[in-house]
Amino acid sequence: MGADKPNGVVNYCRRPPHRPFFQRIQYGIWNPEERTFLGRTGHRWGVIGLIYLVMYICIIIFFSICMTGLMATMDDKIPYFTLADSIIGANPGMGHRPLLFEEGALIWYNANNATQVKKYVDNIEEFLAPYHNKSLLINQGVNQRVCGDVKPPRAEVCDFNTTNFGPCSRENNYGYANKTPCLIIKLNRLYDWNPDFYDDPGDLPPDMPPDIKNYINNATAQERRKVWLSCKGERPADVEALGPLKYYPYPGLPETYFPYDNTPGYLSPLVAVQLTKPKLHQIINIRCRAWARNIQFTESLKERLGSTHLEIMID
Repeated sequence: MGADKPNGVVNYCRRPPHRPFFQRIQYGIWNPEERTFLGRTGHRWGVIGLIYLVMYICIIIFFSICMTGLMATMDDKIPYFTLADSIIGANPGMGHRPLLFEEGALIWYNANNATQVKKYVDNIEEFLAPYHNKSLLINQGVNQRVCGDVKPPRAEVCDFNTTNFGPCSRENNYGYANKTPCLIIKLNRLYDWNPDFYDDPGDLPPDMPPDIKNYINNATAQERRKVWLSCKGERPADVEALGPLKYYPYPGLPETYFPYDNTPGYLSPLVAVQLTKPKLHQIINIRCRAWARNIQFTESLKERLGSTHLEIMID
């Protein structure tokens, strides 16, 4: 495939010589006549390599400058956009345990089947592991303190003691073996969100459950400063099948855990809800919701603002 060079001038219009197929492949890789590799001489490969080297060095430099500038404007603990300015918004969601990925919001088990009971107990235990073992936290929980009704200093957080869950304990299999299962309810973390409490017994929502109202009426002024939680059946048949509920340690999340500000060692406050006499062999649809003036709630199952939904069936 060499080119003629009459009088030192390359002639590219010349018809290339005919060669066997394998020789054409060989000359395509290395042409001994023109001393080219893949169609280029060593000099041309050197020029191209130098161009790409300089180009990628410039790209790396520009990218590093951009990332340095970006990281300089960001804080490890404080989101750039918060509350209403963020994608999440200013309305905290809710969650519950047990929650198995393969089963979604359905809890269905036979109380006499130890394997089925164990999978739900283990799921709750996995969620509560940082509450039981502080070494699983980033800072091993060295800045946790028992708060009571007093908010901790800026660099400290409140401890949460799950021993206040009463019968909702590992020793009791969280009630699943006894057909009185417990649900662990939490409010999702929302940076810098401060609840506006329902702490005035004379100004409570008309649709708030009577048992929550009674608790508020019998509580002290400080004890009323909680984000209240309640659960109920979604339909009249579910209400009848659900039966009475018990909340541990109480049906609310104390003021001392708000606002969440990314302080290491923070543990979300929880409420354990025990179904004391649920109807067996029937799917019960349950909706648990949070009560605060600045928590928006919708009955819609599609949006599910300010609440969490689950179904439970006990055989």
